[in-house]
Amino acid sequence: MMDRVAPWRALVGRLALAGVILYFGAGELWSPQQWVGYIPTPLHFLPAIPLLLVHGYVLFAVGGLLLLGAWTKPMSWLSVALLLSIVLGLMVNGGGTSLYVRDLGLTGLALTLALEPMPGYGLDTLFAHEPKPRQATRPALQRTGR
Repeated sequence: MMDRVAPWRALVGRLALAGVILYFGAGELWSPQQWVGYIPTPLHFLPAIPLLLVHGYVLFAVGGLLLLGAWTKPMSWLSVALLLSIVLGLMVNGGGTSLYVRDLGLTGLALTLALEPMPGYGLDTLFAHEPKPRQATRPALQRTGR
């Protein structure tokens, strides 16, 4: 039974994570001014709006690839890194507890997807193929005992 459930479990988790990441990526792209207060204090020397736009594009790209199921493992690991950076930023800035808890939960979901052996239904499984074993071009030489 677990073999039949595993791809669906990964699909639901991947789509949920993709939706949240796409939502926040689009928010940073649409209205970066609302997110300036969340930039960690050590990064205040950087221009805020371009930094948020780059972060928003990265989030949007990662969320889109997760939604499609393309490069699921690398995008899951990148999600873990992005979410941990957000959690650390909230810790540095003394961010809200609810934001901290939400992002820790999302980090756990991303980590679960990264460690999942099956990527679930998506482009990864559509284009996956098993490598064919190599055929020997000549018969193996037999050792003679001496």
